Amino acid sequence: RPFSGGYTCCQQMPVPMPTKMASLWLAAICANLVLARADPVGWKATIVRELPHVGAPFTQGFELVNSTHLIETSGSFPHGTKSMIRLLDIETGKVAKSSEAGLENRFAEGVTRIPEGWLVTTYQDHKAIKYNMNLDYIGEVNYPEEEGWGLANSLSENRFLATNGSQYMMELDTSSLTVERTEPVHCLGHEVPGLNELEFVKDFQGEGAVLLGNLYETRLVLGLDPVTFECKMVFDLDGFGELDSQERYGYHVANGIAQLQGGNFMVTGKNWQKMFEISLSRDTSDSVALAKLRTTLQTSLLLLQQPHGPRGFSQFPEEHREPGWIQTHGHAEVAMASAELDPFGHQSV
Repeated sequence: RPFSGGYTCCQQMPVPMPTKMASLWLAAICANLVLARADPVGWKATIVRELPHVGAPFTQGFELVNSTHLIETSGSFPHGTKSMIRLLDIETGKVAKSSEAGLENRFAEGVTRIPEGWLVTTYQDHKAIKYNMNLDYIGEVNYPEEEGWGLANSLSENRFLATNGSQYMMELDTSSLTVERTEPVHCLGHEVPGLNELEFVKDFQGEGAVLLGNLYETRLVLGLDPVTFECKMVFDLDGFGELDSQERYGYHVANGIAQLQGGNFMVTGKNWQKMFEISLSRDTSDSVALAKLRTTLQTSLLLLQQPHGPRGFSQFPEEHREPGWIQTHGHAEVAMASAELDPFGHQSV
């Protein structure tokens, strides 16, 4: 799935044998349509309370169970840890129950609710694991995608929303898990790769449904229209908890969003020591999150469009990178990972 970058409607509307006047007319229409596309709204996250993130797991899936508990999945990272699914007390953060059944020698990814209980995708095993509400193992089913990443419910009872590290959002049939629709995620005119943990919100502060997703290698959270996959909003979790120099490789980044009863959200990250209940409010000043998003998208575009792979990454052995890093950036980038900054000063992700 090559990254094609931004597009305009003019590139999508072939006109046979256009006259000069027709070309000018079409260009004017396209310009108006592009200008009419609203920028995403910046929102500000405010910490309401902090909870311990017991064991600091490598969070991959995060959902509300009920008024008393959260569900969390963790991948088997760092070396020596095991993938798991667990229930967390929403008031204390303590582990109420944990299970590794069905995840032996697998890397757990996203989680979402199903009639039987919970469905957990795995990274590259082409399997999804079913559990009941008590986390008792039910069995496994085939997962058609090459990689499991984020997973969430949608506006339709018959569709899941899923990502695979590319710029594409997929709709999966809830019964067979077959891919029924695939569309690129768009933001500010660019296709956006790397949406990770997902959270479907039926009504975000009275503004309708939104699909929230952690943007890989950042602390940004995008809010998408759950039908068109165009970004509507963005907020930033920078400054939450401890920082780590390896975040640009996908380590320690924000990952995990769960809407709580009452409208606040619980957020956390990969190997974070804490979880945070946050409230969200419109950023009425110049949005820092929106500015960061613009920079991130411009950087991603530069990196992903270079024919021989981007440069500007410190040497970091491939075998230690998080699953998904290669999918997002490509094998060409892995080959260039130890190169010096390029002479044009392109910023690294």
